[in-house]
Amino acid sequence: MKADEILKKAEELQAAQLAAKQAAVSPLAAILARRIQLQTELAETEVPYGKAYVEAESAGWSAAELAALGATEPTHRPRVRRARPSKQQTPATGADTSTEIPSQNPAVNA
Repeated sequence: MKADEILKKAEELQAAQLAAKQAAVSPLAAILARRIQLQTELAETEVPYGKAYVEAESAGWSAAELAALGATEPTHRPRVRRARPSKQQTPATGADTSTEIPSQNPAVNA
């Protein structure tokens, strides 16, 4: 057998192996693409699901009741902003509580 015949046979074997590998990975690629799409869609539901779950709790549903319905606790709960208490202003007493510093100019203080 000549060297060019051996090289040609090696190329044919490699081409056959590559074709077999590509054929085997084709169904995996299709399923993987679908899986990535579904994971993306699922991730997009996290925020609205968390809001809906918290609203259900606010309406009086307990975590146990929601679990009985098949609703699991959300991984992302919406942040609840609490109103800060307003600063209480001191009531006016009628007395002037301002502290005025007298001027250093003797003509003004006289």
